[in-house]
Amino acid sequence: MGKIGACDGLISRAEKVKMASKVKRALDAKRKVLGRRAEKIDWPAGCLESVHKRPFWLPEGWLHGVKVGTSGYTGKGLQVYIAPDRVHKFYHRVDIEKYLGLNRRLTAEDGVPPSFEEVLASATFKVPSINLKPRQEQAFFKCLSPAEREMLPKASDIHFCIVSARRTSDSRGIKSCMVVQESFKAAGIEPRWYVDAKSLDSYRRLGFNAVPDGGSLVGARNKCLDDAKKLGKACCQASDDISRWTYYTALEHVMTKNQDEQNFLARKRGGKVRISPVAAARFLLARLRASPEGAKLAGVLPTPNISQGLAAPAVSNKTFILGDFFVTEANSTVRFDTNMTLKEDYDFTCSHIQTYGAVLRCNRMVLAVQHYTNTGGAVSIRNAAEEQKNIKILMRKWPKAIRKHTTRGENEVMLCWPGSRRTRTSANVANSQARGWKSTRDSRSVSMARKLVKGGKMAKVLKAMKIKKRR
Repeated sequence: MGKIGACDGLISRAEKVKMASKVKRALDAKRKVLGRRAEKIDWPAGCLESVHKRPFWLPEGWLHGVKVGTSGYTGKGLQVYIAPDRVHKFYHRVDIEKYLGLNRRLTAEDGVPPSFEEVLASATFKVPSINLKPRQEQAFFKCLSPAEREMLPKASDIHFCIVSARRTSDSRGIKSCMVVQESFKAAGIEPRWYVDAKSLDSYRRLGFNAVPDGGSLVGARNKCLDDAKKLGKACCQASDDISRWTYYTALEHVMTKNQDEQNFLARKRGGKVRISPVAAARFLLARLRASPEGAKLAGVLPTPNISQGLAAPAVSNKTFILGDFFVTEANSTVRFDTNMTLKEDYDFTCSHIQTYGAVLRCNRMVLAVQHYTNTGGAVSIRNAAEEQKNIKILMRKWPKAIRKHTTRGENEVMLCWPGSRRTRTSANVANSQARGWKSTRDSRSVSMARKLVKGGKMAKVLKAMKIKKRR
């Protein structure tokens, strides 16, 4: 069990007090969200509401709470199970089985799913507090050039949209949605949620400004764009499972060759700041409007690993824009293809490049996003057959730009716009030199390595690389 007050068995008193305050904060947040719509429960004397997950085996009609004045092993309180008569109380499953006269274990067949309020209590407990530091955002906006700062829009000039569906059935999905909502509210913005019709009431019970989507994922995305155009504002679309927006300010003017170790070391040396989604959208829009390419779409690095973004300049113009977070201008005429159910962001990016000649991707801004493992959303319809159907549409529409991914499996693709590689080696390199970006390898070492590789002397290449690292 461990020594009392230690952390290797029983948690310390200070941790219990900290956990108790966290539980109180979560229950207060739940009551604030539900307001008058909260269900009125007559709790027996000595029992309170709990943030524990409802046991899968607990029968219908039974309440699940905690005993007043207890902490339990986790600090969240000692769990108590209250019979439908609201008189008998038990602390163990075996005692409930004896009370019910069962000669077997209670199983999932005996239990009922948790109510919406029980799920919400468990979810609010898991939602972290969003603390955004003004100094970090000030350092963030300093990365903009003087011309870009002149184009920096106000938050009120952007229509903030969150596309979501079927996320309110479990505590994990509710937690993800509430983290996104709190991230926007911390910056003084209440976004509009575009959700499926069946889940609309659940989203509104969470206190979200929710409206019906267009009947599908693509329909919801197009509805966001149309609403923004009616308002005369730029459109910012975000997914419902983003937990963090990060920008690497110290790596703004750094560009390395595509070598994992060099990129890793550069990332470790570089400073990063946590930013709000509102600041991220304003930053992208400022760069978009100051860009000479005339692009109408801007996004972020499609992977959370910043090391992979260091092989490119801070901004690239003919690369894939992830659908999880992007901004578009109000006067953009490009819309999502209604025939697609997955990978619609690949088609949207290609359409923008074809129509306006370029997009803008910020390769120093990354997201922390859940994919493929969360419930609801596109995960509920994603399967191999659906993936292949959408890949065929992409390959038919963009045969020269969309290729099958070489390492991530048969259900993944990559965007290689024709001529973009030549552009990166000429115009982008000249642009990077003009803006003061530094490369970690000089041209002499690169040319020497190429000559040795052509001559089959790989050992000397490795030796030269080690010497370069020591320098």
